[in-house]
Amino acid sequence: MVKKTIKTQAEGRNGQIDFEIEINDNYINDLTVTKSAETPAIFNQAFAKLKDEVISEQSFEVDAISGASIMTQAMLDSGKAALLENNVTLNSKTKNISHKEEILTADVVVIGSGMAGLMAASRALSMGKSVIVLEKNGYLGGATALNGSNVVATGSKLASKLFGQDAKKDTAKLLFDDITRESRGTNYPQLSNLLVNNIGRAIDFITDFADLTYQKAETQTIEHSVDRQVEMPTQSSYEIVMKVAKAFEEKGGKIILDARVEQLKQNNQGELVSLVAEGRHQTLKVNFKSLILAAGGWGARDYQKHKTNIPYYGPMTSTGDYFDFTKDLNLISRNLDWYKVYPHGLEVEPGIAKLTTYSTKEATDMGAIFVNTDGKRIVNESAPYTHFRDAIAEQKDQVAYIVMDERTWNRFYELLLKYGFTADEVQGFFDLDGKKSPVLVKGDLATVAQKAGINAEVLQKTVASYQEAVKAGQDTEFARPAKFMHEFEGSTYYVIEQKLRYCTTLGGYETNNQMQLLNTDLTAVKNFYAAGEIIGGANGHDSMPSMMNSWSYASGFVAGTAAADNTNFYQVEPTDAASGASSK
Repeated sequence: MVKKTIKTQAEGRNGQIDFEIEINDNYINDLTVTKSAETPAIFNQAFAKLKDEVISEQSFEVDAISGASIMTQAMLDSGKAALLENNVTLNSKTKNISHKEEILTADVVVIGSGMAGLMAASRALSMGKSVIVLEKNGYLGGATALNGSNVVATGSKLASKLFGQDAKKDTAKLLFDDITRESRGTNYPQLSNLLVNNIGRAIDFITDFADLTYQKAETQTIEHSVDRQVEMPTQSSYEIVMKVAKAFEEKGGKIILDARVEQLKQNNQGELVSLVAEGRHQTLKVNFKSLILAAGGWGARDYQKHKTNIPYYGPMTSTGDYFDFTKDLNLISRNLDWYKVYPHGLEVEPGIAKLTTYSTKEATDMGAIFVNTDGKRIVNESAPYTHFRDAIAEQKDQVAYIVMDERTWNRFYELLLKYGFTADEVQGFFDLDGKKSPVLVKGDLATVAQKAGINAEVLQKTVASYQEAVKAGQDTEFARPAKFMHEFEGSTYYVIEQKLRYCTTLGGYETNNQMQLLNTDLTAVKNFYAAGEIIGGANGHDSMPSMMNSWSYASGFVAGTAAADNTNFYQVEPTDAASGASSK
């Protein structure tokens, strides 16, 4: 038996992927990734599926994974080249896969496997309905898989358990008032009320349904007037997605990946009764009594069309396909130019950002300051993040810099590695030496200013002035609370770029209070419901931390309930999707 390990590399979406091919007598025994800068929540799922197919077919001539095609195709190409270079000839089992057509029927069909879709599907399933989830990608989670796991627990049994008597300080009205204040009154009261009155029931439901464990969120952000934020112990929404999906399938639900919805069909009465979904090797024709649209936002579409110059950090699969397959229904939409803009980001490649939220928040608590290219402070660093966001937007180059000492950097770096960065990736940024974005530089104050392109003389004065303010215990410039002001230690400084970034879209389609979609006549579309990011307005033009996840929970819970109830009063015989239901 001849056994060897072939090491190779591929250029993924976010950088180099190193992997090993274990060969036994011209047989692929295993694939192992040793280095990757890809988003773990997506990469782990995509690679696991790719690995299974390569080993099963003993070939790298298999399909890339939908929604992760750049990185998986790169790995396939590199694998083929590596075997050729090492004179390995496989006894491939590759078979021609014929394109199949299948007709399915369910009470409720859900489009999208993010948390809004999984919540809706789980709720409908718990009410005794047959449920199918269709996901266009080859992996679960949508944009949810890229988020933290924070949600609010207002009005829940979970809140009473975690916060004790303090949970009584929180009410649905208080949460509504916080939403209204932080969005500056741009929220839609009907949807905000739906959120605040259902988030408690939603989180209690899904906790029981999927046997989830929550804890108090490590960070209770200042935007919330009371402590109400909770999270998974791992702080990972990917964990929630996988656990909920597993529970859903174990209890009888069906999830179909690589199923891109392309057409909705109506019967002769103009009621939605079926859809057509396409995959690489399948065409699905699905009959339903209720349909729930939970397909996420359209941020990648607007990034690709250059509709905004703000760097994008979301999934490239957020392309708003529903604007095409629902166009004949004349759905009413609003605020399609609203984006959820955050200030804590590194532009890791032109137009593409990665978040540094957790690192930046910790750095501010430890005394870091934010300056512009003129070397001047621009904001109270401990104010709500919207203040920092607006301060960056006001700068002529729309960029700011965190200035910190080595003590703070060590913690900042620790959290970068915990939330999506690799050590090699960060070192690569430092190797750029400030010559292009993202700017990460270290040295004495004059050196970091010169490398980052900051006015060195003004920065020296700014730091000196801040040090004096710390000693005096009073920030006369921005009224920063003294508890967050700490003297810089030592002579080594770190300067880190901060740019605006967006992923989530905040506008979308309109619904009634049952999450039923409305057409331009403000009439509810029969059998059609929606949840999550595609429905805009609950959080207004902005949202507090944890509130986009909270909206996916609450809206999914309501949509799932309403869609299940709708099947009880369904009076139209479903039309076989294969038999030519009209496509209006």
